[in-house]
Amino acid sequence: MTFPRSTEADIALLLEGTFPYVAGGVSSWVNQIIRGFPEYRFAIIFLGSRAEDYGDMKYALPDNVVHLERHFLYNPEVGAPIQPKHGDPQTFEKMANMHKYFCDPQAHCQHAGLFSEIVPEMGDNGKASLEQFLYSHESWEYIKAQYLQNCTDPSFVDYFWSIRSMHTPVWMLSRIAENFIPVKAYHTVSTGYAGLLGALLKAKRSRPLILSEHGIYTKERKIDLFSAQWIKDNRNLFQHNPTEVSYFRQLWIRFFQGALKPQVQHI
Repeated sequence: MTFPRSTEADIALLLEGTFPYVAGGVSSWVNQIIRGFPEYRFAIIFLGSRAEDYGDMKYALPDNVVHLERHFLYNPEVGAPIQPKHGDPQTFEKMANMHKYFCDPQAHCQHAGLFSEIVPEMGDNGKASLEQFLYSHESWEYIKAQYLQNCTDPSFVDYFWSIRSMHTPVWMLSRIAENFIPVKAYHTVSTGYAGLLGALLKAKRSRPLILSEHGIYTKERKIDLFSAQWIKDNRNLFQHNPTEVSYFRQLWIRFFQGALKPQVQHI
C-alpha cells in the first residue's frame, strides 16, 4: 500500500496506537478534527508497537491528509556494529540529573531544562547518541549503579535488558523527529511516546506543540502492563506475594508515569 507523501504541511498529528489503524473514541475524534478543518493540510505520524499487531487501516484518509508515516517502536532494527565507547562524563551526569527530574519533578525542579540541552546530543554523532547508551563505559556504570541502588530483583541480566528495551525507542523517536517534514505546528493527543515525540520535535524545530491529553493513557498502559505475560517475575514460591507487583512490572509502570510524562509539562 502506498501512503500520501509531502514535503511540508500545516499541522502534524502525532498518534500512538490510534487513528487510522485502531478504531475507538480517540480515533473517531481525530477523524472528525481532520475532516472539520478542510482548509488545513495534515501530516500524520502513527506510532505502534510491532507491524504485525495492526491490520488494514480502519478509517479512510481524508483528502487533506497529505503525509502519513508509520513507525513501529518494538520491531527489531539492524544496528551499527558493536564498538566500545568511553562516553562523556558531563553528558551522562546531565542525563542522570534529568532522570532524577523525571522520577520526582518537584524535588529536582532545578533540572527541568536539561531535556532541551540533551536533545541536540541524541543524534548519531552526539554525546548522548544511541551508541553511547548501548556501548559506552559511562552507560554501563550508570546502569550498574542504578541496579545496586534501586533494584529489588536478584537478576542483573533481566534488569540490564529491561532498561535497554525500555529506552531504545527513545532514540528511534529522536531519529523520526530529525527526519520529519516541516510543519507549522504539532498536535499530540496523548503523552507517552507520542508526547515525547512532540517534545523532541518542539525542541528540534522550535514550533508550537499542542497536547490534548484524554486522561486515559497512563491508565491504559497500567492495564496492559499488569496483564503482560512478557514481563518477568523472578520471585520464587516463598517470596511471591500475590498482592505485590513484581519489580520489573513496577519499573515499566514508572517509566510510563515518569519518563514519558514530565517532558511535556513545561511546553
